[in-house]
Amino acid sequence: MTRVSTPAGLDVWLVSGYDDVRKVLGDSINFSSIDASSSHLMGDPEALGGTPPPGVLLRYDGDEHAKLRLRLAREFMIKRIARLERFIRQLVTEHIDRLGQKQGPVDLYREFGLPVPALVISELLGVPEHDRETFEQATAAQVDLSLSLEERQAAGAENAGFFAALVAAKYEDPGDDLITRLIQEPAGRPMDFAELTGLSMLLLAAGHDTTANMITLGTYALLQNPDQAQKMVVDPAVMETGVDELIRYLSIVHNGVLRKATADVTINHQLIRRGEHVAVVLESANRDPRFLEGANTLDLTRSSAHVGFGYGPHQCLGQHLARLELRIALPELFRRVKGLRVVTDTEDIHFKNDMVVYGIHELMIDWDEVVA
Repeated sequence: MTRVSTPAGLDVWLVSGYDDVRKVLGDSINFSSIDASSSHLMGDPEALGGTPPPGVLLRYDGDEHAKLRLRLAREFMIKRIARLERFIRQLVTEHIDRLGQKQGPVDLYREFGLPVPALVISELLGVPEHDRETFEQATAAQVDLSLSLEERQAAGAENAGFFAALVAAKYEDPGDDLITRLIQEPAGRPMDFAELTGLSMLLLAAGHDTTANMITLGTYALLQNPDQAQKMVVDPAVMETGVDELIRYLSIVHNGVLRKATADVTINHQLIRRGEHVAVVLESANRDPRFLEGANTLDLTRSSAHVGFGYGPHQCLGQHLARLELRIALPELFRRVKGLRVVTDTEDIHFKNDMVVYGIHELMIDWDEVVA
């Protein structure tokens, strides 16, 4: 285990092995989530250890976390998420149709990867259509490590104002959406305005940025592995395992997840003192050869207990929604868009090494034809 200094100036223990990663993420008694999971990348070290903002589930521990997560888990159960399948298929069809009306090259991220999950999570939370572009821009700026801390904080403030207005609107004009249900159907105790605002901001940002990058990066990975893409086109059912294999293989949360030791604890023979931080690297855990043979290859038929969605009490709440979107979007894109190809030279593709969530800033594609 190695001690490193991070971009935000925080010294952390780097936890990279598969077993060690699961041990840390599964131990919410000895490792706290009180500090934002990306604080080592974009935070202010002087502000660490403060009270988590209301509703920001990722920074809660213990019973407070468990109660709120249990309430939200109902909204993200497989059966409830399955109700969105028709809507997702409609969005995917419409956006592929739009590609067919354009002349390439176009940016896959902007034309397909981003709008589909953004519209899905906006629909789930009840975001008005005319407001969706505003939150997309502010959210992107908030996690852009190429911007200064002040610029990211300004984007965060803009987002906070947007979500406060959104929640206030739900009190006045309820709809058939998740925020309205949290207001009208509280389990145990009602959530206050600040909690609803913080939670909405977290869900909306996390619910589209990760999946947008997975669609774009997943398309690129499949184009780099045409034998795997062909398996998916011939039998879309391969994506029942293939979605998780892509999530393992790509591991888009690639700069570590922060935890703080609440007691002296030993991980892989290394003593970590109370108050010290660890950064858990999901990417290296998912490529650990002790966990998976041939881990550096993509095999859509393979199943594995990967940690691409995290592990333990804070495992990704929206994973069923992400799986459903990817399982629909990727096979349909490759089935309908014939001769799909990247037109940018590999060395000129700009990857999101300067973002919290890994991906591709712009993926210029062309094709031969779009079929029905």
